[in-house]
Amino acid sequence: MLALLLACPSGDVRVTLSVPEVVDECEELCVAVTVVEGGAPAGGAQVAVTVDGASLGATGVTDADGIAEVCGGGLAVGAHTVLAGAQTENEGPTDSLPAAVTVHPFGYADGLLRDETALESLPWTPSFTRFDGNPVLSPGEAGGWDGVAVALPSVVATDDGFTMWYAGSDGGDYVIGAATSPDGVEWTRIGDKPLLTGSGVEGDWKRYSVNSPMIVPNGDEWALFYDGRAEESGNINIGLAVGAAPTEVADVSESPVFRWTEGESSWGGQAVAHPSVVINDQGFWELWYSTGLQKIGYAYSTDGRAWSRYCHNPVFIPDTGSTWENGTVKAAEVIQTADGYAMTYSGGGMGTFQVGWAMSRDGLHWQRAPEPILAPQGNDWEHRATLSAPLAVVGEELWMWYTGTDGVGSSIGLAKAPIDRTVFP
Repeated sequence: MLALLLACPSGDVRVTLSVPEVVDECEELCVAVTVVEGGAPAGGAQVAVTVDGASLGATGVTDADGIAEVCGGGLAVGAHTVLAGAQTENEGPTDSLPAAVTVHPFGYADGLLRDETALESLPWTPSFTRFDGNPVLSPGEAGGWDGVAVALPSVVATDDGFTMWYAGSDGGDYVIGAATSPDGVEWTRIGDKPLLTGSGVEGDWKRYSVNSPMIVPNGDEWALFYDGRAEESGNINIGLAVGAAPTEVADVSESPVFRWTEGESSWGGQAVAHPSVVINDQGFWELWYSTGLQKIGYAYSTDGRAWSRYCHNPVFIPDTGSTWENGTVKAAEVIQTADGYAMTYSGGGMGTFQVGWAMSRDGLHWQRAPEPILAPQGNDWEHRATLSAPLAVVGEELWMWYTGTDGVGSSIGLAKAPIDRTVFP
């Protein structure tokens, strides 16, 4: 990393800055300040650094070599001016010449590049029409593992049509199963048992239940992310299973690969859940996740196992001016667009969820539609709530599978919207 070395003499004191030219917004900016007095290192000098006139961090004191390092974070993306000042025992305040530093968006340190031009308004909102034959997947046989509820679908296109992973319940804890379809409408369950279940093992990360599957194609491999609940009412983390076929996966040894942390409990509670994962065109894995406090966070990875959280999480919170979100946003479902990302999300709270729409250029800063794009209807199976709505481009349409609830159980429906080719070329 190239450093700028700038100095300005004042009397017998010379102050020199060493500043990195660029820094990631989630990294600290560390500035090395060298103070020379009378041609010799000035140990014990008081040093302060400002960025755009504001203090970077705590003041420092030079060592015997006349050097002090001052570090601080929280800088906004963009160009900034850095200035250092020093005071020795014999000389009053002396400033360096100004230096420049550019702050790039989160991920720059690992080579992840983002569009730095934020959306000022929402460029497009799709208009969805429900499929006449809804629901496309209903609960299974009474008494069966998914006999009360099928929900939270994740759908991918395959060589043979489509594969769906979904959560199911017999009225108790959720488990996960899969189904296949030649057309995205007629679905056939894989076997008569769930493919993933809670372990029942005390202390295990998925002791009680598994939920919210997310299937991701990755070259010749398939990756399935999903929630596991370790306690009766909380401690939810995200695991990963991989395999050579979209319905044949096994847990990786690192699972859970994404855990809730004490550091984000103030906005996330004791849960990270409902993963939405995109492998972007640069090869990075990007994760949007829900929390126990109904907000949405972001992280990225180079391998789908070790994740870096965004330092300014959450990236999506309830709109205080919303008439329908009711203080709740969760279940992000993200898809890449021509120049960024589109997201459906669930807002409204338990029993009143509806599906919202948002778009972003960088995946961190979002513009949302003021009203939901899919609200409950009078249909018996979805009159209480609509939620969890993954997207897929199918021909000239945007397809959205979604969960509908009737207050007792849930089913999965399909809605379609004409595509905007400027958004999905």
